[in-house]
Amino acid sequence: MDSIKNNIASLPGWGLMIGIGLFSILISKQIVVGSKNPLESVTIAILLGLLLKNLFPLPPFFNPGLSRYEVALKSGIVLLGIGLSFFALLEIGTKAITVVVLCLLIAPILFFFIGRKAGLSEKMNILIGIGTTICGSTAIAITAPLIEAEGDDVSYAIATISLFGLAAMFLFPIVAKLLGLNQSIFGLWAGTAIHATPQVVAAGYMYGEVAGQVSTVAKLTRNIFMAPAVFLIGLWYIKMRLKTAGGLSKKGQYSKAIPLFLFGFVAMAIIRTIGDAICPIPASQWQWLVQHINGLGKFLVLVAMAGIGLNTKFMTMRRTGPKPFLVGLVASILLAIISLLLIHLLGIS
Repeated sequence: MDSIKNNIASLPGWGLMIGIGLFSILISKQIVVGSKNPLESVTIAILLGLLLKNLFPLPPFFNPGLSRYEVALKSGIVLLGIGLSFFALLEIGTKAITVVVLCLLIAPILFFFIGRKAGLSEKMNILIGIGTTICGSTAIAITAPLIEAEGDDVSYAIATISLFGLAAMFLFPIVAKLLGLNQSIFGLWAGTAIHATPQVVAAGYMYGEVAGQVSTVAKLTRNIFMAPAVFLIGLWYIKMRLKTAGGLSKKGQYSKAIPLFLFGFVAMAIIRTIGDAICPIPASQWQWLVQHINGLGKFLVLVAMAGIGLNTKFMTMRRTGPKPFLVGLVASILLAIISLLLIHLLGIS
């Protein structure tokens, strides 16, 4: 009986988050550069949530639903796994995979060192680092529950990474023209150095058809490494907790490093890969199913981002200061340089 009452009490908050999510999609579809969408709706959802929370006092009856945004986040993360196929590794080539892997190995270590020297908290440092190196807001959203990040840190990190990703989307093609990069090199560069998938795809196709195709495959390859990276971060975080909390069960704590939602994410990626290889239904129907499951996952994450915005106060973000922004800026520039240098050193043409 109590659970039914709690679920009913949560409805207004869920309705508000879903409404913001739908409105964010509507707004993002109205802002177009060429044939591509330059703004991620997740960024808009967070901003709208922040504005509502801080400019208009929300009635208390919204709170029960707003406090449960992680349900949408974890469910959405599971469904997003269907968007990853391990066949992307076969399409991109050995040298290109080497660039992706080296960026994923070198960049986080360098960024973590910079963030620590700048005095960032470890949680903020991790969020900025993984958002820069792997998959923008999606990687931040997946990592946040594992390290028990506060909502204001998540909002700040996503806003920072989204801003630099959008800037890169416009600047990369300009810089590439000045450097005389061909479409294949630009596609690999964009796919390894721009943060979020929509931004990578947009930048790639702005540069050309071949660049768009290469950038998309490179980014999907990069996304494949999100699960192992997040898993390792989860193990590290639990290890740190065990050092500072005596008497905790190691077995119980380490099991939290592999939460069900991350296991579900990997399972869905495996299903996608097997389905692409031996699909029992026509290919068009399989792709339709994949597209809609992935779309539902994105929407649930979008709803959760609205919830994070609605649970964050500007004053808390202001107390964080400009350091995460500056670290994010330095990290974004360094990742672009590292990626381009690796492409040159490996002789990719």
